Amino acid sequence: MRIKSIHNQHSMQLAGPAAPPASLILAVGVLLVLTLSAAARTPWPDSPLAPEVQVQLEKAGRYMKSGKPQQAAPIIESAVSSANDIPKCLAIATFSETYGYPLMEPRRRCMQKALSLCQTREDYILVALKSRHFEFYEITRECINHLVQGAKTVDELFDLARKSQEVALNDVSHMAMEKAYTGVKNVPDAVKFAHEVKQMGMDDLVRKVVKDLIDDDDNGLSLCNLLKSIESLAMEDLNRYCLKKALDKAETIDELKCIYEGSRRNRQNDIMQVALYRGKKLTLIKKIQHDRDEYARQMKDWQEGVQQDLAKQQAEAEKNMGGDQGGKRFGGNGNAPENPNSGF
Repeated sequence: MRIKSIHNQHSMQLAGPAAPPASLILAVGVLLVLTLSAAARTPWPDSPLAPEVQVQLEKAGRYMKSGKPQQAAPIIESAVSSANDIPKCLAIATFSETYGYPLMEPRRRCMQKALSLCQTREDYILVALKSRHFEFYEITRECINHLVQGAKTVDELFDLARKSQEVALNDVSHMAMEKAYTGVKNVPDAVKFAHEVKQMGMDDLVRKVVKDLIDDDDNGLSLCNLLKSIESLAMEDLNRYCLKKALDKAETIDELKCIYEGSRRNRQNDIMQVALYRGKKLTLIKKIQHDRDEYARQMKDWQEGVQQDLAKQQAEAEKNMGGDQGGKRFGGNGNAPENPNSGF
């Protein structure tokens, strides 16, 4: 018996300590896997989101991949609630875009919060761009209204239009220039405005400005001067419209000459021929009127000369008659007797 006990003790020493339970081994393994995965996870490059928010979003992404959007949506909502600036809101919205329609409402609320955080023109432009990208047009429209209403002067509106065009917000640019047009008060500024708008590619607004300029002018000569200012805008139909109105309003030869030259420059041969005909006709009428006036003047001068001659002759006749009557009263020529005989 003693020998058997010694043999058992020797066997236990050779086998070593007892093996741990299987549950303990499993727990240690899970903990090791989680530790290794946490250590292996790398933060999102250039992301404004905190690491814990990134972990939440990744968890929501796993739910979405598993077909569980109902469990992913609250996580997105929680991340949106914790976002305190625009870049974070946009980063969350961009993440949710990957999973499309199921996360549309959380994405919408994310953009609405981004809108509520806007303070500068650049903020509104950025949110408008992202909202349009996500097809949240009501948020885009609200951004646009803030942008246009916030610009008070013509210079601010021009600056807004240029910046909006740089980021392809052409409707914002167009609305800004339409508002700027309401601040234009004279013809030179309107012409300058039309050329600047032309450079921005807003041909419809250019046409409106030019047509307003033509409609507001009723003088043939000033319309011809306006034509010289708008020819470089390459609006041939409006150039013709300007020439036709000038032709309708023309009343002098100088106006018709200007219309003739403008028509020749713009290759409007029919207007040019009409202007030439009316110019010649008006020149002939002027010449006839001048001849009539000259004839009337000469007739008047002749009549006045005749009247003067008659008056002079009458004066001389009266003078002569007055001399004869004076001679008879005081004895005439002295040949008649003072007491003539009665004849009896």
